[in-house]
Amino acid sequence: MKKIALIAAGLAAVAAVPASAQSLTYNLAAQVAPSCGVYNASGSTIAVDFGDLAGVATTATVNVAGGDATYRCNNANGFTRTITSQNNGFLTLDGQTTTDAARRIRFDMVHTGNSGLAFAARQLSTPVSGNFGGSPAFLAGETGTVTFQAFGVLGATGTTVFAGNYRDTVTITVTAI
Repeated sequence: MKKIALIAAGLAAVAAVPASAQSLTYNLAAQVAPSCGVYNASGSTIAVDFGDLAGVATTATVNVAGGDATYRCNNANGFTRTITSQNNGFLTLDGQTTTDAARRIRFDMVHTGNSGLAFAARQLSTPVSGNFGGSPAFLAGETGTVTFQAFGVLGATGTTVFAGNYRDTVTITVTAI
């Protein structure tokens, strides 16, 4: 009987100890690549044509819409926007860089929009640069309208510039911070 009692006590002790525990762990991970940029539904290059400025007085401007610029950025720190003019805010004869007043026509750029995007008419004689913090507005896309204003070239005795084709390239660059 002692043997049976001893075996029963041993079985009870084994039954009281839980079976060895086993666990399974999943370490989950994902990445979201940074994506910051400026977009226009018409594409990445927008043509802006002021037409013939020979009949426009030097005291007047010709305004041409450049369409919408939509800024999107998923970087939590935001982005830097830099707007540059290849010829420092002038349309130049055949697009050639020059300081000769008879070979260049001044223009300004206007930008509307919320979240700090807007600025009044300004010549792009130096780059326009600013930082914009990460926000739900820029995750969804914040849109502003771009307009360019070229100054006329008709003075009292005729045009103030040589005849020909005048060009410049304005670039908006968006870089994640």
